[in-house]
Amino acid sequence: MDLPRLRRIRQGAVMSQEELAERSGVARDTISKLETGRRGAYPSTIRKLAAGLEVRPQMLMGGVEYLDEPAGEDTSEKEPEEKPVQDRRIGF
Repeated sequence: MDLPRLRRIRQGAVMSQEELAERSGVARDTISKLETGRRGAYPSTIRKLAAGLEVRPQMLMGGVEYLDEPAGEDTSEKEPEEKPVQDRRIGF
């Protein structure tokens, strides 16, 4: 399994392989091999790279991702919850 999107996402983040290696804890040589398809990735490696790039692992694997949705939230259609005005607080 290679990561066809890894290089594009890394370059889009204006990050070198060395910088990604430092941020993710994955060796630069491994990142190079993953980007060229000469090596497969373990799930733990994908998670580390995603954390270093600040994206969800699905982004690296080619899954559908909506960048404006917070991680872990259910995206199914449902009515938005209205909070009473007195519960909304602004400031510190």
